[in-house]
Amino acid sequence: MTAELLTLADGRTLSVWEGGSPEGSPIVFHHGTPSGRLQAVLGAEAAARHHVRLVSFNRPGYGDSTDTPPSLASVGVDTLRVADALGLAEFAVLGASGGGPYALAAGLADPGRVRAVGLAAGIGPWRLIESTESTDPDLPLLALADAGDVDGALDGFRAQGRVAFDRMLTLADESMIDEFFRGAPAADLGWLDDDARRHWAADVRDALRTYDGYARDNVSWGGPWDIDPTRLEVPAYLWYGAEDRLVPASHGQWLAARIPTSTVVIHPGEGHGGAIFGHWDEMFAGLTGG
Repeated sequence: MTAELLTLADGRTLSVWEGGSPEGSPIVFHHGTPSGRLQAVLGAEAAARHHVRLVSFNRPGYGDSTDTPPSLASVGVDTLRVADALGLAEFAVLGASGGGPYALAAGLADPGRVRAVGLAAGIGPWRLIESTESTDPDLPLLALADAGDVDGALDGFRAQGRVAFDRMLTLADESMIDEFFRGAPAADLGWLDDDARRHWAADVRDALRTYDGYARDNVSWGGPWDIDPTRLEVPAYLWYGAEDRLVPASHGQWLAARIPTSTVVIHPGEGHGGAIFGHWDEMFAGLTGG
């Protein structure tokens, strides 16, 4: 496994991680929210089994990756820039949870290079899919963005991040992970063994040096999307959990109804974490045709 900091032509930096099989079929993994490139470490062993060269990078605002204005499409283009830097002529993409829309963006950015798109419990435009309640704290912030005050919305989500994560990040790793997953159903944490806990802790500390990325994500996919999933031309695989409370299977069904190239799989009895981190083999096999 290797990590590096790429400097792009415009002077921005992107933190990149690679693992799995160095000569394998490339898959670029778009991490969840809030998380970073090291989330992909959880799939490294499965990647090696499936002869996959697994690549991930911190989106803008996470860790050492330079922050940029909210956008899904721009991260799709950044995916191509990372692929260029690593010499990837063709590749597949896989987006987990909050990374799902960015995987779609990559597939739309260059369908000639992206051979397949996968979403693992990938979030859709949730205000169009779910019934929104007036008490949801995200709604007033997104209303700011809707009205043109994007900076105000970003500041609000940064403040939300401080409330949610400041104290957690002062804890020792074991306690921090307990706090991070507090409230998650025990049945959905079967994948979170000792190694996964250690990798998750390293990832959180790498990614959440500021809350810029967390804020950017929430505005990028919480607001109106700047990509059109109906225009996706490459095969799309949508994996969801029937018992997922964070990103319900209705998101996958909504996207499947609009993406003509899609195949949706809903795993019975699976929650959010299980639908993502319990099915690496299935997802890598699907994305590589194995």
